[in-house]
Amino acid sequence: MLNKVDKFYELRQRAKELLAAPEPLSPSHSIEELYELLQELDTHRIELELQNDELLKTQQQLQDTTQEYFDFYDFSPVGYLTVNSEGIILNANMTLANLLGVEKQAIINKSFAEFVLDSDQDILYFYRWALLNHQSVQSCELRLRRSDGQTLWVKLDGLPQTVQKEKLFRLALTDIHHLKETEELLSKSEADLRAIFDNVLDVIIKIDQQGIINSVNAATESVFGFSAEELPGSHISRLIPQFDWSEYEAPSARRNERGVQITGVKRELEGLKKNGVKFPAILGISAITSERQPRCFIITIHEITERKQMEIALQQADRRKNEFLAMLGHELRNPLAPIRNAVQVLKTQHSENPTLAWCSKIIDRQVSHMASLLNDLLDVARIMQDKITLKIDHVDFNEIIDSAIETNAPLIHARHQELVTARSDTPMWIEGDRVRLTQALSNLLNNATKYTNEGGKISLMVIQENGDLVIKVQDNGSGISPEILPCIFELFTQADSTLAHSQGGLGLGLPLTRRLVEMHGGTVTAYSAGNQQGSEFTMRLPLSYAAVIQSTPPEAAPPAVKLRILLIDDNPDVTESLALLLQIEGHEVDTADRGLKGIEKAQTFRPQAVLLDIGLPDLSGYEVAKRLRELPETQQALLVAISGYGQPEDHEQSKTAGFDYHLLKPVTPASLFTLLATLTDKT
Repeated sequence: MLNKVDKFYELRQRAKELLAAPEPLSPSHSIEELYELLQELDTHRIELELQNDELLKTQQQLQDTTQEYFDFYDFSPVGYLTVNSEGIILNANMTLANLLGVEKQAIINKSFAEFVLDSDQDILYFYRWALLNHQSVQSCELRLRRSDGQTLWVKLDGLPQTVQKEKLFRLALTDIHHLKETEELLSKSEADLRAIFDNVLDVIIKIDQQGIINSVNAATESVFGFSAEELPGSHISRLIPQFDWSEYEAPSARRNERGVQITGVKRELEGLKKNGVKFPAILGISAITSERQPRCFIITIHEITERKQMEIALQQADRRKNEFLAMLGHELRNPLAPIRNAVQVLKTQHSENPTLAWCSKIIDRQVSHMASLLNDLLDVARIMQDKITLKIDHVDFNEIIDSAIETNAPLIHARHQELVTARSDTPMWIEGDRVRLTQALSNLLNNATKYTNEGGKISLMVIQENGDLVIKVQDNGSGISPEILPCIFELFTQADSTLAHSQGGLGLGLPLTRRLVEMHGGTVTAYSAGNQQGSEFTMRLPLSYAAVIQSTPPEAAPPAVKLRILLIDDNPDVTESLALLLQIEGHEVDTADRGLKGIEKAQTFRPQAVLLDIGLPDLSGYEVAKRLRELPETQQALLVAISGYGQPEDHEQSKTAGFDYHLLKPVTPASLFTLLATLTDKT
């Protein structure tokens, strides 16, 4: 294998051989070949310069070679120039100066647009747009104005590059004026065209305006199975049955100065092979209209079977990923449920042992933290698939503030931080999902708490401004570094990038917050002066000025009803801990670890409420619920699904199966007791 130095000299020798060739090469080949050699030479020169430390002993040889390259660059048949993002020429070779008929120094620091004809300025504009938005070589053809007033057709090939954070464009100008003038003659040169026609890997088909195939290239046989002799005279529908020719009946939009117009579109359709097999393909269709020749079409066909298979594989991988996340959530939630139940049991015992109370608080706090991480993980997955549905209501934002503060109060108190709030005493009405907005604000407060030292200060300020509700969460904590700030709302981005990662979290809270706020028509932004300078997050939501009907104060809740409750769950820790917790509340509880056993017990125990797991070893919880609804003993019972599966489709399936509620593990005892308290004697 040649090393980079040998490769460089081999390329240079090839260039010399081309220049010294006794007979001139075909214009359509020599210019392109020389341009490709120049590109390769330029690439290898840069690689050689980067390896300067390894080539100190050959420094003089490299300098000589570089000088030869610059001579070759300056007097190459192709004009080269470098322009910045504003189109100003920074560098150019002698060939370009000769093409324009000016001195080389007269080009530098001039706008390239000054040398382009006014009628082709739009071509240059869209060409610059393509360079800015693509990282590959872009090409176009346009006309230049020489110093003597003559017009020069050139082909422009350019590649965007970033040098020291500045956007530059390396352009190569090939003189194609002669080619343009002889375009009609070249089109009749069957030998030259056939060499190009048959060496393209994609299918190329020429048809007339009735859709009759005139000619095909060699690739047609490998793609469709038809030989080049079988297809001429056939209709194009033989290969592309679905294609509609009516869209090409519109008149031409614009012609060039020689009366030739080329328009084109791309379509993704199905091709039909000779053996009857259909395959997906990308079609490029160009309509060529000339005043001297009848209208015709050139169709290029690129088979994308492999790409489609990859798309299907990606979709399947995405489905498996979603199934894995659901299973992960279920499996991780299961052990949290008995832990939370056990903690609640400990709290009910009124223990005076401070160590026991301290342990209970720590366990409860960490279980809540793990449940929050799981919720964020699954919520982000749902948001990325647009599977979150908002339950819009008329909400006083003060209620959301109270809920968010209550959620974060244990962590704030544990870190001995000061939370200062400033808000209006009057209602601040918005249209939104109460739960999701609480989640968004709670994430901002949690973020401030985690990144503020113990004893630090956090402020929450809410004002009304220009029809918006503006919520600012400020802290005097570790701040956000300038390099992290622009991407702070991206997935898995965290301000704490150290190995210790003392603040925890998955980097999901802020991206989730931004998406939830945007779903409500709002925005959320971040600001920080830098490390150890604190941070400020600003959330904006549109205010609602719709009339609010004040509901009458709710009546005092009746005393809690003591119920017969059946627990069906195959996890013994879950059933034992939850049963003990319910018994402490005065309920009569029976348990079952299988679906069939639960159905059997329900007929004798006649429960008023059934707390049922979805993932059971014999029957699914959905099937158990359906059978319970058919039993006279449990037709009117309250059926509550308690599961680690919490996707929207899981909730919908629960509703269809006959469940009244679907609770996600680990269930907070307070929410469960509140739900059970809604039962009346008729239950």
